[in-house]
Amino acid sequence: LTTGLCRDKNAAHTMFMTFFGSVIAVAGFWICGLALTNGAFGIPHLFLRNQAYNSDLYPAFVSLLPAVIVATCIPIGALAERWRLKSFYVYALFMSMVLFPLFARWTWGGGWLATFGRGFIDVGGSGVVHALAGLCALAGVLVIGPRHGRYSKSGAINPIPAHNVPLALLGNFLLSVGWFGFNAIRSLDTGGASHIDLVATTTALAGAGGAITAAVYMTITTRRPDPTLVANGLMAGLVASSASVGLVGPNAAFLIGAVSGVLICVAVNRLDRFRVDDPVGAIAVHGLGGLWGVLAAGLFAHGAFGASANVRGLFRGDAGQALAQIVGCGALLVWAFGGSWVFFKVLDRVVPLRVAPEVEIGGLDAP
Repeated sequence: LTTGLCRDKNAAHTMFMTFFGSVIAVAGFWICGLALTNGAFGIPHLFLRNQAYNSDLYPAFVSLLPAVIVATCIPIGALAERWRLKSFYVYALFMSMVLFPLFARWTWGGGWLATFGRGFIDVGGSGVVHALAGLCALAGVLVIGPRHGRYSKSGAINPIPAHNVPLALLGNFLLSVGWFGFNAIRSLDTGGASHIDLVATTTALAGAGGAITAAVYMTITTRRPDPTLVANGLMAGLVASSASVGLVGPNAAFLIGAVSGVLICVAVNRLDRFRVDDPVGAIAVHGLGGLWGVLAAGLFAHGAFGASANVRGLFRGDAGQALAQIVGCGALLVWAFGGSWVFFKVLDRVVPLRVAPEVEIGGLDAP
């Protein structure tokens, strides 16, 4: 997906970052990520301590691994085509060892957000994975700056077309298929074993809602559907569905996705006007889509659909759940965006984020 949306002179570099970022995420989560994520494991479980089979330890590692890999890879697209590999390696360790594990501990690990008020809910990771990574991407883009030639001194926006839209759409399709497994695994951890069919249904409908409204919005405003924005609408719907998956019905799931599709179309345009250069739309899809998904859980969640009958959103008569979700969004803005901005600023002084100008202009694949 990311490689298709970038230029061909950076294709191998972009694909390698996604490939090797996944590898680093596995290692970082093994080193200390899991120990920080779950207070029940703690320091004795650094490096998993070569323990014999543990019915709690290894399932926790495996079920969280997709989440930490996805979170690590999301910012790659936003900073693509100008990110130096050495600084990327350090970032990947930071995400998998610190940024993701600590927020996951506050939420999925029974930490302060999980126990605040009604308790923050995020079944599939709209906030823990997507908003976290999208806001980290925003911080990184603000520090690294736009690609060479993206914006003129007069303020004009110069289009940089994707080099392979079919490849991007294929990646988008593969991600959407994987989402069924991702949401299902997370719903199992919240006691939703008997609701896998509902999880799959609402996941599909939210994705469809996002893609359809993105297509309609682009057709109305530009007289043509934009393939990449329609694909991002699908992604945004899936992102937003994840927080409340298994806790909302089909109609609410489609509506949550439909709102996401319009939001990301507007957001991509607005970010460009503010000279925030994100080649793949990761900030809009994951950052904004993730925050909307967290808020939507506080609005639409209905315990009758899930394992917890006590979970009810604002539209089901419980303002307390909406408050818990708002506090969670605030924590994400402070931790994910604020913490990442500090990290990238410091890292840029030690290991510069950006490649040399001549390398960026010539393409990152050759060197």
